[in-house]
Amino acid sequence: MPFNPQAEYDGGFRGVYYDADAAERLTQLILSHGQAPDAASACRQYGLSGSGEGQLSMPFRIIETVFPGSLPASAQDRGDCVSHSTRNAVLGSLACEIASGHPDEVTGEIEGPPNISEAGRLDGVLSTEAIYWWRGHGGDGWTCDHAAEVCMSQSGMWLRKDYPELGIDLTRYSGSLAGKWGRSNPPAEIKAIGQDHLVRTTTRARSFEEIRDLLHNGYCISSCGGESFSATRDANGVSIRTRGGWAHAMAYLGVDDREETHRMYGGPLVHVQNSWGPRWGSGGRQVHGTDVEIPLGGFWARWKDISNRYAIAFSGLDGWPPQKFDRWFPEGLF
Repeated sequence: MPFNPQAEYDGGFRGVYYDADAAERLTQLILSHGQAPDAASACRQYGLSGSGEGQLSMPFRIIETVFPGSLPASAQDRGDCVSHSTRNAVLGSLACEIASGHPDEVTGEIEGPPNISEAGRLDGVLSTEAIYWWRGHGGDGWTCDHAAEVCMSQSGMWLRKDYPELGIDLTRYSGSLAGKWGRSNPPAEIKAIGQDHLVRTTTRARSFEEIRDLLHNGYCISSCGGESFSATRDANGVSIRTRGGWAHAMAYLGVDDREETHRMYGGPLVHVQNSWGPRWGSGGRQVHGTDVEIPLGGFWARWKDISNRYAIAFSGLDGWPPQKFDRWFPEGLF
């Protein structure tokens, strides 16, 4: 039978799990790059602390401007949610890096959008399969830590395109192709291409303030946890937490810390992008007080409903410099 994501996860499917060894490896890898494995230190070091306070920050809008139609991409058709969440977070950080206009701190170049076909753009721009190949086992389910480690050391941003020299076409998502490797690592020629576009660094975010300030500066987040949410959004795109749970990974692509949002929902909101395709979720999508709509397949969650989730932010640059997007959104609402 076809993989039905919500039914599988409602039934107890384990798409994510925690691995202490993977967490320690990621910590040591981040330290070896001279960066901070905890977001509190990273935000202090780069002057991000407090930058998003009271703000509505919508990196998903930047993704949709730089890469129109790229969200939500295809629905996962196996238990590879961690690779989808990771891809969406990396895509967000990449789009925001492009929109910031900052020169790359290593190459000195100002990055523009990569050359990609319409089909590749409409299916998420970046491959999920090339991340999932490195999970280290033949089944499904993975850890956010190991996926982040892979993106920093083994397989970074593969564009959704055909790789005829490898006999692999990644233009469109394929769950079966995602399982091509796992029990054994991909061959050397795969690793060689994957290392051309590695993520520079990651960091773990624990508090709302850390998540808020990272998202305000365009550093998007992959999260793993056990919470489940209603498939019906309210008029403002908010979904409430439901009983039961999903062992599931989802990306954070926005944050709403405005006073009126606190009054309406008893606290701030975080935009959560699911990986179950455009047909998942019904109801409102317009962001309160704006003419902006959240992407299909996503929702706003109350911070109190996701505060226990595990969150890893991705930087496309060498560190976490403050970023502004005035060139793209001169009115200041992004």
